[in-house]
Amino acid sequence: MILDIPSIAERRQSPRYEIELAIDMILADDSILSVNTRNISSCGIQILCDSWVTDTIEPRGIQSHAISHLRLKVVTELPTGNQSKKLYANCRIMSVQRISQDEYMLNLAFIDFENGTESTLDEFLDQYKQNKITLDSTA
Repeated sequence: MILDIPSIAERRQSPRYEIELAIDMILADDSILSVNTRNISSCGIQILCDSWVTDTIEPRGIQSHAISHLRLKVVTELPTGNQSKKLYANCRIMSVQRISQDEYMLNLAFIDFENGTESTLDEFLDQYKQNKITLDSTA
């Protein structure tokens, strides 16, 4: 029997936008880790971090133990219009890839949002998409 497993691109439900944002990840023990995003979408966020961060998230080794149960909160400022608004999202770790000896890429899926900030994310993504289209068409 042949199983047709969709590629990552086919499973993706929404476009990702490359952007570097400073975010705080808040772990279950309330420790806060500061990292940067690589991209963001309406369904999740991708971050780059070093091994110190991954060891803090999963001290037994983030690549050698199950991660699907790990939950964390991300907090960041999203530029919308002439101001910045906070995004509070609860996430789960979907996957981890080792990029180099001391660099990892974590794919986080949004589970839910706090304080109604899903609308902040939607506003940011709409604005970012519109600006990207405008810049691409003038290039």
